Amino acid sequence: MIRHIWILSYGTNNLWSSWIKAYHLNNSNLWEAKTPCTCSWNWRKLLHLRPLVRPLIQQYIGNGSSTSLWFDNWHPDGPLLSKWSPRVVYDSCLPIHAMVSSIVHGDSWSWPAAMSIDLFEIRSRMPFYNSNSNVNDRVRWLPSSNGTYSASSALASLRTPHPIVPWFKLVWFP
Repeated sequence: MIRHIWILSYGTNNLWSSWIKAYHLNNSNLWEAKTPCTCSWNWRKLLHLRPLVRPLIQQYIGNGSSTSLWFDNWHPDGPLLSKWSPRVVYDSCLPIHAMVSSIVHGDSWSWPAAMSIDLFEIRSRMPFYNSNSNVNDRVRWLPSSNGTYSASSALASLRTPHPIVPWFKLVWFP
């Protein structure tokens, strides 16, 4: 299930992800999708796993055209709408489905004038922007050293480690 979330957020265009984006997501963002009452068990469980998986996926900005400004994990404080209220969207005068590219002009960030303390705080914590309009945004799986998803890194990051008990050889034979 976690691999499915990775595939949907990574943007791999295969038949399954295209169908999910068109049918279940209605071409909107995975992170903002509501859980419908009449969905399948698999889809419901996938949507319920999002809060666990979201901090493990990090977007790195290239040209900003494929990273959601409000929903994706690209800012140092995480997804902007998970930390600040939706009021900050209104204060910014940017649409809810804006991409990061909408606040990039040339080689620097170009936010609208700060009309609220929240928007000022977001702007003050912005990372350094290295202008490169020829490079696409990258998605990185944080638990893995090479940035690509693996089941072992997902298991290691989500499970609670327990110490080895002295009687484990009674249960697990060598």
